Amino acid sequence: MSRLTTRLALAAVRVAALRLRREQRDRYLEQWRADVAGAGELGLSPLGVAVGALRIASRERKPLVLPIGPLALALRLRESTNIGAVLAVMVLANLGGAILLVM
Repeated sequence: MSRLTTRLALAAVRVAALRLRREQRDRYLEQWRADVAGAGELGLSPLGVAVGALRIASRERKPLVLPIGPLALALRLRESTNIGAVLAVMVLANLGGAILLVM
């Protein structure tokens, strides 16, 4: 049963790698195969690792949407220790929202 589970997981990992872009395939496939092989030692199911690989592969194929405006600034400042910059972005975003509500 364990060998069958591992073989199914390896097949699923191959399918997941095929869903990735060509330049990403080899790296992810090697990593996922190693993860499936080591899953048993950690008490994890190899199929669970394969399902995770399939989820990552489906997420990696989606088009990238770049944030714009206050959201882009907030994402750049999310780890900032400059409280003034963070507050300025918050004020601008709230003012923009208030202006849109009034109009």
